[in-house]
Amino acid sequence: MSKEEALEKAKSLATPIDFDALVAEGILEKKGAGYKILDMERLPDHAKDKITEISSDGKIKFSKATKSAQKLVDKLSK
Repeated sequence: MSKEEALEKAKSLATPIDFDALVAEGILEKKGAGYKILDMERLPDHAKDKITEISSDGKIKFSKATKSAQKLVDKLSK
């Protein structure tokens, strides 16, 4: 993996997901502690990168943006 690829992945992982906006736009639907993806093509790449779990009923869980990813972005951007 090149430095540029690592930087792009770190930026993706450091970008928080705006769940309210994605629900309002009809991309996600809230399902208990998780979400159901209604339109995978419109789901931002940074959100796709944070999918951690897919249950048998189609419920998706996401990881949060991390401070360590932001630190890596800062380090790789120098």
